[in-house]
Amino acid sequence: MSSGALKIPGGRLHRGLHLRGLTWLVWRQNRTVFLTGLAAATALAVYAAVQHQHVTTAVTTRHLDACRGGSAKSVTCVCDLLGFGTTYQLPLRRPLQAMLLLPFLFGLFLGGPQLAQVVESGTYRMVSTQSVTRMRLFAAKLGVPLAMTVIISGVIAAAMTWWWHPVAATMGLLFTWYTWYPFYGIGPVVVGLSVLFHLLGTTLGLVLRRTVTAMGATLAAGAALFAALERVRPHLWPARTVYAQHTTQPPTPDGAWLMSDGPLSADSRRVGDVTGCYAQNDFRQCLHAHGISGHWATYHPASHMWHLQWAATGVCLALGAALVAFSVWWIRRHPA
Repeated sequence: MSSGALKIPGGRLHRGLHLRGLTWLVWRQNRTVFLTGLAAATALAVYAAVQHQHVTTAVTTRHLDACRGGSAKSVTCVCDLLGFGTTYQLPLRRPLQAMLLLPFLFGLFLGGPQLAQVVESGTYRMVSTQSVTRMRLFAAKLGVPLAMTVIISGVIAAAMTWWWHPVAATMGLLFTWYTWYPFYGIGPVVVGLSVLFHLLGTTLGLVLRRTVTAMGATLAAGAALFAALERVRPHLWPARTVYAQHTTQPPTPDGAWLMSDGPLSADSRRVGDVTGCYAQNDFRQCLHAHGISGHWATYHPASHMWHLQWAATGVCLALGAALVAFSVWWIRRHPA
C-alpha cells in the first residue's frame, strides 16, 4: 500500500453504487475475499432453501405430523422418525458442525491481516504525513470488513436456521437443541461470534504487528474464547427449578436441557442420592425406606433456546465493543 494509494478519491463498485476514498480503497484491497464470501453465502442460501423444501415435503408425504416432536411412543413413529433422520438429519449434522469454523475464518483471514499488514509494511507510520489521519484509516480498515462480516455471516446463519428448523421440529427429542451443534450453527450467535472473532483478529494484528503471528494468536485466543463461552452458556439466562413428589425422574418437559437434579424428602427438602438403591429389585421401595419421595430439577426449557442465543450474542458484541475501545486507546497511545 503506497502513499499514493491513500489519496485515491473514489471508485465505482457497480452501476448505481459508489464507494469513495478509504472506503473504496479498503474494498479494493479485500474485494476477492468479500466477493468469495458473498458468493459462498448466496450458494449456501440457495442450497438451504432447496433442502428446506425437501424436508417439508417429506414430512407431508411420510405423514410424520402425528410423530412430530419425537415424543411419540409407538414403534411405527420411532421407526419413521429414524428413517427420516437418516435421510434428512444426518446430512445436516456436518454443515452444522462446520459452522463452528466460520468465526475462525473471519478472524484469521479477514480480521487478522487488516491492520497487521498496514503496520508491518510501514504504511501505518506513513499515514501521519498524509491528509488521512490514523483514526480515519483505522475506522475504514475496521468498518468495511466488519460490515461484510455481518452481511455474510447473517446470510449464512439465516440459511442454516431455515434448513435446521423443520428437521428439528420433526425430530424433537432425537435432535436436541442445546448441544454445541446445532446451537452455534444457527441463529444470531453465528453473527455475534463472527463479529467477535473478526475484531479479535484486528486487535491482535494491531498489537502484534505481524500478520502471521496475529493469525496464529487469533486461532489460539478464539479457541479459548469459545471454550469460555461454552462454559458460561448455561448461565446466560435464568434456569427454571421445579420440585415434584411421587416421582423418581427429573420433572422436566420434553426437550428440556437438564442442568442438575436430585432426590427430595417428603417435606420437599433436597437430600443426597442413595446409590445403593439402584441395585435393588424394588427401587421405589428402597427410596421410600430412606425417606425419599420426590425429585427436583433445574433446567432450560426448549423455549429458552432463543433467549440463550441472544444472550450469547450480546456477550460477543460486548466483548467486541471492548476490543474496539482497546484498539482506539492503543492507536492513540502508540502513534508510530
